[in-house]
Amino acid sequence: MNVNLGAILSVLVASQLLFLSLYLFTNKKGNRRNNRILALVFLMVACNMVDFALRISGLLFPVSSLHLLDDCFFLLYGPAIYFYTQGVVYADFTFKPGDALHAIPFIGMVSLLIYLIFTVEPGVQHDFADNMGRGELPAWVSLSSLPIYGHILIYLHLSWRTLKSYRAVLKDNYSSIDAINLDWLSFMIRTFLGITLLGMINGFVPVFNNLMFVYASVAALLLISLYFTNLVLVKALNQPAIFSGIRLAETAKYAQSSLNADEVEHYKGLLAELMQAERLYEEADLKSTDLAQRLGISTKTLSQIINQGFNRNFFDFVNTYRCEEVKRILQGPDHKVTILEAMYASGFNSKSSFNKEFKKLTGQTPSEFKKSLRRP
Repeated sequence: MNVNLGAILSVLVASQLLFLSLYLFTNKKGNRRNNRILALVFLMVACNMVDFALRISGLLFPVSSLHLLDDCFFLLYGPAIYFYTQGVVYADFTFKPGDALHAIPFIGMVSLLIYLIFTVEPGVQHDFADNMGRGELPAWVSLSSLPIYGHILIYLHLSWRTLKSYRAVLKDNYSSIDAINLDWLSFMIRTFLGITLLGMINGFVPVFNNLMFVYASVAALLLISLYFTNLVLVKALNQPAIFSGIRLAETAKYAQSSLNADEVEHYKGLLAELMQAERLYEEADLKSTDLAQRLGISTKTLSQIINQGFNRNFFDFVNTYRCEEVKRILQGPDHKVTILEAMYASGFNSKSSFNKEFKKLTGQTPSEFKKSLRRP
């Protein structure tokens, strides 16, 4: 038995993941289906961590090939994260019978390993597991893992596209999105991407027979896993419980709107006049449904008018007015007004969002703009 820092860190991460998975399995708040999918992901990672700790400590199962069974989880990580993303983003998401096909690679790999357990000599299995624990495997083993890592990366890409589509829908319907933009889910996907890439490095570094690179990649992998474990769930649980996602039908632009160019120009003028006259942009929680109701049109029609008439989405359209209002206030006679006061008076309710949008739309930060004003 060879207990080392890597084994200790692995057990620490696994313990936290097991606790979090138990909490999610039993938690009755929020969407229980989504909680259970995330719990399953944490549980699988915990099993991988425990197995890794056993391998590098020299503690092998009597049937050594059993150490490979948890590696099959790598073919479930991608689908699990993808379906978790779908469940969080879409309020009307449900599993379909065809979704079971995503488990075929996992089932196939498990079946192959069970076959090898009963057909390969125990001594050969033990030597293979022992060499794996020391990182002394032939190059073909590392190369054969490429399709598995590619499988995960494909699903992470699909998850990212789903999140990107969701954010596009948000910006067509809300003028303030900080509380519902799912930054924690973005963090989760990017972290899994980082862990996957580090796993690939850890799998291929032994091929080059450099122990320093092996230890560095393993340490980085464990530290990122530890950081991920302690942060991603906190971010998820901080999301408002009332959040219910968007509807799949909302992702289709102008699905029921077919204005011609003249009609778009007509409504464009009415919309600009309404925004200026009633200063609707000062409403921090202004939504596209509110604006559409004021104009007596559907949200689909409003979306077409803003996209085609102003070449913007609803989010940018409203925040353009807000930024212009901030500039007007700061250029006004009251030299003592602060940027924060101007921000809130103009309809912004988040400093980070305000700074980002102001810089994007004006080319200057609010502080730079204020400094550029020449006062007598």
